[in-house]
Parts: sequence; C-alpha cells; structure tokens
Amino acid sequence: MRAKFWPPRAGVVAFVLCVTLANLVLYQKPLIWFAVSVSSLPERTGWLEMISLMVVQFGLLAGFLYFVSTFSVRLLKGVCTVFALTNAAALYFMLTYNMELDRSMIANIFNTDGGEASGLWHWTIIPYVALLGLLPAGVIWWVEVVRPKRYLRFSAGIVSFGLLIGWLFATSSTWLWYDQHASRMGSKILPWSYVVNTARYFNQAALEQRDQELLPPATFTTREPRQKEVVVLVIGEAARAENFSLYGYAKDTNPFTAVTSLIALPAGESCATNTISSTACILTHEGRAASSHTKFEPLPSYLTRSGVETIYRTNNSGPPPVNVTTFERAAEIAARCTDLNCPNPHLDEALNWGLADLLKRSTAKRIFVTLHQSGSHGPAYASKYPPEFAHFQPECKTVQVANCSYADLLNSYDNSIRYTDFLLADLIAQLSMVDADTALIYVSDHGQSLGEGGFYLHGLPNSVAPRQQREVPFLVWMSEGFKAHRGLSAQDVIRNEAFPHDFPFHSVMGAFGMRSDIYKPEYDIFGGSN
Repeated sequence: MRAKFWPPRAGVVAFVLCVTLANLVLYQKPLIWFAVSVSSLPERTGWLEMISLMVVQFGLLAGFLYFVSTFSVRLLKGVCTVFALTNAAALYFMLTYNMELDRSMIANIFNTDGGEASGLWHWTIIPYVALLGLLPAGVIWWVEVVRPKRYLRFSAGIVSFGLLIGWLFATSSTWLWYDQHASRMGSKILPWSYVVNTARYFNQAALEQRDQELLPPATFTTREPRQKEVVVLVIGEAARAENFSLYGYAKDTNPFTAVTSLIALPAGESCATNTISSTACILTHEGRAASSHTKFEPLPSYLTRSGVETIYRTNNSGPPPVNVTTFERAAEIAARCTDLNCPNPHLDEALNWGLADLLKRSTAKRIFVTLHQSGSHGPAYASKYPPEFAHFQPECKTVQVANCSYADLLNSYDNSIRYTDFLLADLIAQLSMVDADTALIYVSDHGQSLGEGGFYLHGLPNSVAPRQQREVPFLVWMSEGFKAHRGLSAQDVIRNEAFPHDFPFHSVMGAFGMRSDIYKPEYDIFGGSN
C-alpha cells in the first residue's frame, strides 16, 4: 500500500491547479488589500472586480505553467520552486516596507550594493522563507507528477488562456478599472510583478548600452580664467526637505551650515522617486524631462570633453556611465588614507577626505567635482552616521522600521540629515581653503517616506508618491571671490521653480562661463537676473 499511495501522485493538470491556488492564497495579500481599497465594494461591481482579478491571476499562472510542463515536468517543478522562494522573500519586503515591485524598484534592487542590501535584512524574514518558501518547495518536489502526453499539456495551456480571454471579454465592464489601477496592481501581483519588471529592467539596461549622443561643442566666455574655478555638485540620497531646519523644520538638523553663507533655495519636486532616474535628471541637460535611459552624455562627461578636470566620488550604487578624469569610490578613497584619523569607508565622510589638498595640487584652471552620497538611504538610518552624531534620542536601530515608534524612526532619520549637514559644512570649510572661485550645489535625488500614510522608503510611481518622497532640498554656497567676479549676491541665485533637478546642469555650465546650443539660461542660478 505504501508503494502505491506514498508519496502522493497527481496529474499535471491537478498539480498545476493546486500550485496556482496556493499562489493565490499564500502570496497575494498586498494585491488583495490594494484591490479592495480601490474597488467598488460592497456594490455588485466591486465583487465582480475582485472576482475578475482572482480569475485573471489564476488563469494567467495556470496557462503559463501548463506551457512550461510541455518541456519537462522537472522544469515545471523547478519554476514552481523558484516562484515559491522568490514570492516568500518578495512578500516579506512588500509587507514590511510597503514596497511596490515596479521597474523602478527592480532597478533599485539590481543597483543596490552589498552594504545597502545587508541593511534590509532582518531575522524576521526567516519565517517567511521557511513557511512560505522552503515548505511549499518541499511539497512540490515530494509530489510525484504523472506525465500525460506533451500535446495534452500544451492543450491545457491553450484551454487556460482561451478561458481567460473569454472571461475578460465577458467581464469587459471591469476593463476601465484595470486600466485605472494597472501600474499599482501590476507591481503587487506575485510572481508577475518581479518577472515582468525584471524583464523590463534588463530591456532598459540593454537600451542604455547604446552609444551616448554627444552634446554640441561648447565654448567659454573667457579663454582661460584668471583665477582657478571649482564647482562641486553634491547629490544627496533620500533627503527630504521637510526635515531640514533650513526649511523651517522644528528640530535643529542644520546647526553646522547655519553659521555659513549656505543658501536654501526653494524646495521643489524631484523628477522621480528612484536614484537612477533622478540622477539622470540631475546630470543631463534635459532636467525633469530626462529618464533613466536618456541617450545624451551626462554633465561630467560633457565637461571632460570640453577640457574641464572632472572628479567623480561616489558612495552610492549604480552611478551613470561617466567619462571623467578621476573616478573613485568611497572605499578606495579611505584605503589611501595613512593618517591616524582615516574616514570610515562606509560613510559619506570618505567622499570629503583630502578634497582641499587634491584641489590645491591640481594645475587645472577649471575643476568640477561630483560627490554622490549614500546620505539617508533607509531603512538602516542609524548606520548612516557615526555614533557621536546620534544627537536625537532615542534612535531606531533596526531595519524593522515598522516596529519602531514614529518618534524613534524620525530621530534616526534626522540624525542622518544632521550628519549630512556636518559634511556640507566641512566641504565649505575645505573649499574656503582653496585659492579659487568656488561654488557648491547640493540637491537630493528624491525624498523618503517614514511611515506617513503607511509608506516607507521610496520608489512609488510619481502619480501616487506622497510629497515626502518627492520634495527635496536645493542648497547653494558661493565663495566671496566667486560672487565678486560674477557680480552676484545671495538674492540673485534664488529661483522659484518647482523642479530643482532642472538647474544643476545649466548652473554648472554658467558657473564656468560655458555656452553651447543646449545651454538654458533660465535654469542657470548663477545667471543673475536671467
């Protein structure tokens, strides 16, 4: 009897139906929660919307798995196993951080370095992986699947998709509902959210490998400046304007720059809520109109080609492809230090290290520096600053941010902003030591959610992203020589535009007296009354 009935046996049709039903029951909580919130429940149309969503999800996965089974039952089990394990991990992050697995989030995942990724892991993921990943995977391989003829397996796929199409036409009244919420639901359906968006990401990556389109040749208003000119662009990470005391925040998060002549320009909206897209906006002449797959050469490359010495220092993952004089990562900078007080290679202080000496030694007349910070990247905010900068107490020291009180989480985040402020003040001090006309621009790539409205981190589509994920600081500092030689005052650089990412490219061009066909004086903060 044991040999006949143990382990259990199932036909391919029954096996796929069971796997598909399990997928619907175990992994669709975020999808169902969202769908209920935007449905017409408890009206009849609401019930039809919910039932239709479940039928579509069920039929799509069943049809796909039937087609996979035509190649091999072992392949079918392998695919089901991968889905179970990945679904379990994805569900953990979606429920813990209210993440949405759209293409932007997939891009963040693939471009997050080991240090940032480790900050997301917590032991509470283990029950998810064990109970919703390993256990279903074990059952999948335990069950003996009877193999019918290949044409029958293929036919089952055809029938599944045929019934699915028939259902969609029979419930065509729900199409507008799908269309209205397609992007949000598409980022929550497991496994399709990460399967489809991973394919979209790699397709986009392939497009980005195309040769960049060179910008038109540039000229300078003076052949060679009498005084060395240095412009520093600091790209912040996940710093929202709401938490800067420079913008009226009640807690003193900007005590270090408060004693400098740093200017807080009006805060505005980032072009996107993910680093890759926002960095593209900041570093291209297109500004907010740019996208992650922009074909134009970025600002550092353009300046290099125009004869400017360019230095790119980064403590962030996924920098755009740039052609610069010097490219350094934070760890590489820290590794060169032989002093007693070397910078922590994991912190943004490494980007500042030795910058004044580097600028003094340079024989170039025009120098452009980009510092791409790790800033306030979450959820491990307490890891973004040294212990001595834990000014606001108590802190949230876990990546399980939903388990912290809002006040504790806010303290940790505010400490990271305060540390950034210290680094900006340090940069100003270093630039003041260099015999040059110097200017500093700071703008964050995007903001951050700290639990407001139930959202954490960033990456939501612009159409639904809360203002905390998009409203970013825009700060400028100029040396006295820089202002004097250009006839500028602090008031002259103020702009009331709502999109700070439009300005860095053209402002850097303006700072160097650089002109070309793509220069837009209305986006040059150093252009005086332009």
